[in-house]
Amino acid sequence: MTVLASSAASVSDRRSDPKLALTVTAVFALLMLTALFQLPDPMIRHDDYPALLADPTLFYSKTLTEGRWVNYLWHLRGVVTPAWLNFAVYQLLWAVYLGCMVHNALGREADVWQQVMVALIAGLCLPWVLISLWFNTLIPGLAIVALYAWLATKLSERASRWLMLVFVPVSLMAYTTYPFLVLAMCLTRSSARRSGRDLAGLLALFAASFALGMLAIYSLNYAAHGVFGVPMAEWRNPRPATDLATALENAKLAAAFLVNLGLKGGYNVPGLAVLQGVLLACAVWSVLRHDKWRALYMLSGAGLGLALICLQVIRSGIDMPVRSGGFLWIFGAVFLGLFVLSLRDAGRVRLSRNLLFVVTAAYVVFAGMTHYYYTDWHRLSRVMAAELTGGQGPVYVTGTYLSLEAARNSDLQKWHSVEFRLKHLTGREIVMCESKPEACSGLLAELRAGLQGTGFAVRQIEGGTVLMLSPEALREDKLEAARKRRAVH
Repeated sequence: MTVLASSAASVSDRRSDPKLALTVTAVFALLMLTALFQLPDPMIRHDDYPALLADPTLFYSKTLTEGRWVNYLWHLRGVVTPAWLNFAVYQLLWAVYLGCMVHNALGREADVWQQVMVALIAGLCLPWVLISLWFNTLIPGLAIVALYAWLATKLSERASRWLMLVFVPVSLMAYTTYPFLVLAMCLTRSSARRSGRDLAGLLALFAASFALGMLAIYSLNYAAHGVFGVPMAEWRNPRPATDLATALENAKLAAAFLVNLGLKGGYNVPGLAVLQGVLLACAVWSVLRHDKWRALYMLSGAGLGLALICLQVIRSGIDMPVRSGGFLWIFGAVFLGLFVLSLRDAGRVRLSRNLLFVVTAAYVVFAGMTHYYYTDWHRLSRVMAAELTGGQGPVYVTGTYLSLEAARNSDLQKWHSVEFRLKHLTGREIVMCESKPEACSGLLAELRAGLQGTGFAVRQIEGGTVLMLSPEALREDKLEAARKRRAVH
C-alpha cells in the first residue's frame, strides 16, 4: 500500500508539472506585456549601471553599507550583456518565483487562470515595480529566490524548511527583504500541517537563518573593511536612537513609512489605497473564519517582516523606501486568492471571477502606466545622445537635471543618472557642472549659466561640447527633500 501511495503521489506530481509550467509561462508573458514600453530600452537607476557594465569598483562601498556581497560577486563576472536581455531575465526569474508560489499556495484549489491572476497581484504592486528598475543588480538574488521557490515545489515541506538555513543567508546578501520571499514560500504552502508549535518552530528556524546571514555579512565586512557591522549610508539620513526620546522620534519615521507604504501600495491613489485595504481586511477575515491557522501563518510572516523593518527604522533612524515592503503583497495576494475561491465554493462564481479580474486588471493598468512614465528619461536621453554622438572631447552639462520634465516623470534620484546614461549612449566623458563646478570654470559665463528656457540645447566649443539645461529646478533633490521633511517633523 505504501508503494502504491508513493507511486500515485509521484504520478500526481508529474501531472502537476505542466500546470506549473503553464502558470509560469503565462505570468512571464503578462509581466513582459505590462512592461512593454521598457523592453527595447529599460529604465536603469543610477547605481544600477555598475551591474550593467560589470564594474565592481563602483559597487564595492555597498558591501559595507548594505551587506550586499552576492551582488558584488555578480559585478565581478566580467561579461556584459545588453540591458534588454537582463531585464527579460529578471522578469523571467520573477515569474518563476510567483508561479511556484501560487502553485504551492493554491495548488488544486485554483485553476491556472486564477493562479496567474493572484501571481500578478502579488508581483505588480508598486513596491515590486519600483525595485525592478534595479534589475541588473538584482538578477543573482532573484535567481536564488526563484531556485528556492522551484525546489519548494519538488521537495517535502520539511526539506524546504531546512533549506532556509542556506537560502535565507544568501538571499539576505542580495537584497534585505528577499529572505521574506523565502519565508513566504513556507508560510503560504497549502499542504502544511499547521499548529502553534509548528509555527513557532518555523519562525525560530527563519530567525536562526536570518541571524546566520547577518553574522556572515558582519564577518565579511570585518574581513574586508575592518568594521564588524553595517553602518548606514549617508543618503539614508541615519539618526541612531541613543535614548528613549530619540527612539520615540524615530518611531514617527516608522509610522510615516507604514502610512506611505499603504498610500503608495495603492499607486498613490488614496481611493484605491482605501479600497485595497478594505478588500484585504475582508479577505483576512474570511480566511480567519474558514482556516484560522492558515491565516495566522501568513499574518505572522507579514507581521514579522514589518516588525523588523520598523525596528531597524527606530534603531537607526533611516529613511526606509516603500520598495522594502513589497513582500507584504505576497501574503496579501494569497489572502485575496483564498477569499475569491471561498466565494466560488459558496456558489458566488460570478462575483468571485469578476472581483479577481477587476483587481488584477487594476494592477496591470497601473503597473503598465508606471513603466511607461519611467521611460520618459530614456526617450529624451536618446534624443540628446543623437546630437552628442560624433563629437570630440568631454560633454559639459550645465544647469540642473532637475529642470527636465522627463527627469521628474522618471523620478531620477541623482545627477549620476544623467552622467551614466549619456556616457553609456555616447561613449564620451560626461562632466556634470552642478556637482563639479570647478571642472567647468573654463566655460564662458553664459554657458555655465545654463539654458534660458525649457528642454535642452547643444553648443559645440573648442575641445568639447556643452549640453545646456535650465537652472530652474522643477523639484528638489530627493536627499535634500527628505532632510527637509524630517526637519519639519
